[in-house]
Amino acid sequence: MSPRLLVASTNQGKLTEIKGILSDLGLDIVNLSEFPTLVVSSVEETGITFAENAAIKAKHYASITQLPTLAEDSGLIITALNGEPGVQSARWFPGSDEARSQAILSRMKTISNRSAFFHCSVCLYHPLTRVTQTFDGEVEGTIAQECRGEDGFGYDPIFIPNGYSETFAELGISVKNSLSHRHKALELAKIYLQNHPEFLSL
Repeated sequence: MSPRLLVASTNQGKLTEIKGILSDLGLDIVNLSEFPTLVVSSVEETGITFAENAAIKAKHYASITQLPTLAEDSGLIITALNGEPGVQSARWFPGSDEARSQAILSRMKTISNRSAFFHCSVCLYHPLTRVTQTFDGEVEGTIAQECRGEDGFGYDPIFIPNGYSETFAELGISVKNSLSHRHKALELAKIYLQNHPEFLSL
């Protein structure tokens, strides 16, 4: 029987990305939707850093399911907006992903400095051993003048990674995954799991 790893997310875009990167580890990767009677509420993300929020989520859901858990927290940091939306990326503006992207474009309409970067922190936590490991990844780029592209999620339609002229949403999932902040953090987590198989032992 393959070792089980809970991915503490309900975001289908993130789940697809994470499963794709970890697919060759031979794990039984499960998500929160498979525990409808246990996971009855979301956890409040009270951390002031991405790493803190990732750890909060990992420990919360691991304690409920008693499974080794992977949780991540990520967001967009825009230089000209003093680091906003930052750790509040998913809650920075009410409404849909598109509404949040449009709010940023509106704020930046007259701003020439469009530099930004995505940051991701991935936390692995085991509820029995209480081993906690955190891995970080970043990708630098600029904010587009308008939403472009149909693939991806979140702020992908307005983020152009350095070295490209297309947004993440235009580049497509496979290209984005090879460049992204989440990919970089997950690759480090993957290396850790490969080198420490005991982490997944229950």
